[in-house]
Amino acid sequence: MSITITPDLANAQKHDSVDIFTSPAFRSIIAHEFKLQAVQVTLALKEQVHFIPAFTRNNLLGGKTLILGAGFDKTGVILGVNAQDYGHVIEQLAQELTATDIKCLEIRTTQHIPCLPDEADKVELNVDIQPSVEAVWESLSTNTRKNIRRPLKRGFTSIIGTTPKLLDEFYQLYRMSLHDIGSLPHPKPFFADLLAQCPEQTEIFVGYMDNLPVVSSISFTNQDEIYGAWSGIHSDYKKHNVFLAMLWQMVEHCGETGRKTYNLGRSSADSNPYQFKLKLANRVHKIYYYRLPITSPRKTRSHTQDAASWLIRNTPEIVMDGLSRTLLHRFY
Repeated sequence: MSITITPDLANAQKHDSVDIFTSPAFRSIIAHEFKLQAVQVTLALKEQVHFIPAFTRNNLLGGKTLILGAGFDKTGVILGVNAQDYGHVIEQLAQELTATDIKCLEIRTTQHIPCLPDEADKVELNVDIQPSVEAVWESLSTNTRKNIRRPLKRGFTSIIGTTPKLLDEFYQLYRMSLHDIGSLPHPKPFFADLLAQCPEQTEIFVGYMDNLPVVSSISFTNQDEIYGAWSGIHSDYKKHNVFLAMLWQMVEHCGETGRKTYNLGRSSADSNPYQFKLKLANRVHKIYYYRLPITSPRKTRSHTQDAASWLIRNTPEIVMDGLSRTLLHRFY
């Protein structure tokens, strides 16, 4: 077995990846935002070579942390590894990291690894559009359908695109929402970079009422899925169900563009956002956070044992008997 960790030098360039999470441009933006280094890990096992996108972070006390899944769990997906083999690959990775300057391995993943403690309560909620948008609509509760219709009857309209005007409107609502919940926003240039570097894989939704932008989101797109990444809502319009209307119109947008899934993003299990998303979601799965300290294997022989061995060889057997009674319990 062997491992190499190399800088992701192609990160600064645009990339034609079908999936934004494996795009070097996207990984470069994420690395810059979270003060990480984007790297490529090559893990050669007996049966196969795995190429693992990852990030490293410098630790305050020296050494580095290797991160699989920074920002989003999908940035750490190991292609070609199924659920049954995932734990084994991580075990081998941790073993090989003992020969590097990596002191800790952090993993954000949808794969369960038995015997490792999960350090988060996050789940991901999805609307799988099958067999049709109409079938999903019929599966919703009567009250949910009524709440979706209410803002539409009051003149709710929406636009999907990537123009600077839509970015300005999104960011205004995004900052307002994070201020309301007491959280820190990403700076506007972060989103501008995403739209500039990944234009084929990002889009902005903005909903309007009373000639005002009242709800918005930025999503990642691929052939099969639209992933709702960030959102914002006007404080004065929360009571009008505009957020629910936006989510439903994104479901319709998925159907119109041939996508199979609208990913509602992560939430803490049983939180208010989780309960709200359950109004639409028809599939929920756990996201696991693992943290593994990387430590070198202990030597099977200690300095004390080496000294005792020398003493035994150079003293009468009666001394050996005395040492056995005193020290043998230390060398189990």
